[in-house]
Amino acid sequence: AACTPSGVERDQTAAAIARKAHLEPLVAKGYRFDLQLYRRAGTGPLFVYIEGDGFAFLDTRTPSSDPTPAEPLALELAAVDPAAGVLYIGRPCQFAPGRADRRCAVEDWTDARFSRAAILAIDEAIDSVLSHSSHRSLVLIGYSGGGVVAALIAARRRDVALLITVAAPLDLDAWLRRMHLSPLSGSLSPLDGRANLVHTPQVHFAGAHDAIVPPDVTRSGAERLMAPASGRMIVIPEFDHRCCWVRDWPVLRDEALRVTTGAAR
Repeated sequence: AACTPSGVERDQTAAAIARKAHLEPLVAKGYRFDLQLYRRAGTGPLFVYIEGDGFAFLDTRTPSSDPTPAEPLALELAAVDPAAGVLYIGRPCQFAPGRADRRCAVEDWTDARFSRAAILAIDEAIDSVLSHSSHRSLVLIGYSGGGVVAALIAARRRDVALLITVAAPLDLDAWLRRMHLSPLSGSLSPLDGRANLVHTPQVHFAGAHDAIVPPDVTRSGAERLMAPASGRMIVIPEFDHRCCWVRDWPVLRDEALRVTTGAAR
């Protein structure tokens, strides 16, 4: 913990990544949470990236005081996306808006990290951006816990052309058992909404050497969330939880668009 960058330093890291990729900062002021956004305005489908759980814990049992990621991988993926329209969404209580949000409590990045309130806050932020744009369809991309959020949001919407997850624990119960973690008592599970997701085009990526979210955990959830005709699970042999998604993302992203029927390019 002593080596972890301060909250301000983590904000500065994110801002530098976004600035280099021409992503403009925004703050979504919501009824439930205030969220940090970065956006590149443009035409065509809107590619929405949702951050992972961030620096939620100091160790397997001790929550941190600030879940802002030191290395925001979902933002790095958004930064290398060539699409004209890109939106990055930080999770509740992350970054400067989260630290200033008095509604935030430790459970919002621990047991209730996938709560109904969190999902609604992110869903409403997407609606707010769409209301001031010409986008008519979404490609939802979530990294790690952000993939769980993306699946939960996709189950609520009818404008999702494609759902993509990266190293996501889609079967939460299996993941908690595998990692010997406590139940997420305040959270929703993507599997509860699988009836609304099964016909949504989906691609789920996993790293063969991922020790944080083992690929069979992703597969267990993915096989129940997608129909064979409109979905695919892709395990990358040399990848783990972080390496080497950003390096290869433009190629992997194009592969996801290519193999999914009806996905917008």
